[in-house]
Amino acid sequence: MNAENIHHVDFARQMDGVRSGRVTAIEEGRPLVDFSGNTLGPLAARFAGSLSAEMLRKAAADGGEVLLAFEKNDPARPVIVDILQARLSEPEPEEEIQLTPDELPELRIDGKKIAFEAQEEITLRCGQASITLTRAGKVIIRGAYVLNRSTGVNRIKGGSVQIN
Repeated sequence: MNAENIHHVDFARQMDGVRSGRVTAIEEGRPLVDFSGNTLGPLAARFAGSLSAEMLRKAAADGGEVLLAFEKNDPARPVIVDILQARLSEPEPEEEIQLTPDELPELRIDGKKIAFEAQEEITLRCGQASITLTRAGKVIIRGAYVLNRSTGVNRIKGGSVQIN
């Protein structure tokens, strides 16, 4: 039997439950943690799959606290369960932006697909013309003059079609 394969188990030093600690560094892709009562110095820790490498790097850089569990209650085998937060991270309140025509004379969006989403309703308006999309599935087109052109088939389908 190889001496490297023999592990000393100190039953007096077993740790039940979880405790908080800190990520002190990242070495060779593994986070090193330290915690109160640790006499071994920073230890390489495994971590839960829900934690990204970026989250762990940020915790190491900021000195953020992590929640630790210990494999087989062995204090030398820490597992990072999660990153502890001091308060809720709330998104910044959205500010309504008011622009005058002089500030934004033209908006060009270059992309293959553009999506606008709203909980209740979206309205595009220009002068007397508007297109409104509602949550209920209604599409309302209004205008002083509405022109519908097609180089191919122009179909009108519906449960019923009413003209005038």
